[in-house]
Amino acid sequence: MKTILVPTDLSPMTAYALDVAAGLARTYRAEIILLHTVLYQLIPQPAMDYTPELSMMVTENYGDARKEAEEALEKLAANPKYADVTIKTKLGSSLDGLIRNINEQPADLIVLASKGATGLTEWLEGSNAELIVRHANCPVLVVKHSIEHFQPQNIVCAIDVDDKLKERHPYPFQLTDQGLRQFVYVLTPTDGRQPEGIREWMDEYALSKGIGHFKFQIWPYRSIPEGILDYAGEIKADLIVLYTHGYTGIRHWIQGSVAEDVLNHADIPVLIMRA
Repeated sequence: MKTILVPTDLSPMTAYALDVAAGLARTYRAEIILLHTVLYQLIPQPAMDYTPELSMMVTENYGDARKEAEEALEKLAANPKYADVTIKTKLGSSLDGLIRNINEQPADLIVLASKGATGLTEWLEGSNAELIVRHANCPVLVVKHSIEHFQPQNIVCAIDVDDKLKERHPYPFQLTDQGLRQFVYVLTPTDGRQPEGIREWMDEYALSKGIGHFKFQIWPYRSIPEGILDYAGEIKADLIVLYTHGYTGIRHWIQGSVAEDVLNHADIPVLIMRA
């Protein structure tokens, strides 16, 4: 891992993501790109005619906002506790699009900060958060609170019976000394798969990944996101790993509001991997 991207709305929660990113950067000698998107408001008051004077005012307001954001980014990066970490600051424009701004920055990992059940702050809320997870070109780590030392040891990976997961998907950082060894499949009342078939697939998956010893739980629950969170709580997990399937959406059970529900309601970090 060489580059970690931290998108920020410049709220105090930025420290949650930046602290975790800095810890990973120290371990892997990576650099951090701190990215903020400056909102460009074309017409402050819809009832007003778009005159040259108004155009100049909007441009000036945008320039002021950009200058303030640049100063705030530099202040964050200059925090003495990050003195041993390389942090580069980057400003993007909302006119360019949130996803384009993010994907223009080559990164091995994106680290986001989230409030939890109330969603991501400001420009990182609602559909924008889902877009980042769905369209990012690299894994996304969502941090839910302040973590002094990010070293998860009790990690659970929620899986679907999809052969794409058997392909090689390198993790951005080492998942415990033994690697990922704990998996869960949430079996809902409408899921027609038989437990025997699910376990056979899991054995094949483990073989394809070279996993010799692992724990696999089929967890009956009324819904998939609730089941993932319930199992993670039951075992006191400190990191949840989920897979997405790229630009076509989060396939099969990770679709619609499922991933968003897990991200919004989890009280522990969530790592989103591309399958």
